[in-house]
Amino acid sequence: MIEGMAQKKRNKVEIRAYIPKELDKLVRSLATLRDETLSAVIEESLENWITQDQNLQLRDKHNLDEID
Repeated sequence: MIEGMAQKKRNKVEIRAYIPKELDKLVRSLATLRDETLSAVIEESLENWITQDQNLQLRDKHNLDEID
C-alpha cells in the first residue's frame, strides 16, 4: 500500500498560487467539513476549469492532448 502511494505521488507536481485570505479560509473550512484534502479540492477545481468550452477549444486547436 505504501508503495502504491509513493507511485501516485511521483506522478504529481507541486503548484504554488496566491489567493485572497478569505478564499483560502473558506476553501480550507469546506474541505475539512467534507473530509477532503486541499490537494483533492484544487485538483477537482482545475479539472473542471480545463473542461470549460473555451479551454476545450484551445486544447483541440493546439493539440494539447499530446503533451507529455
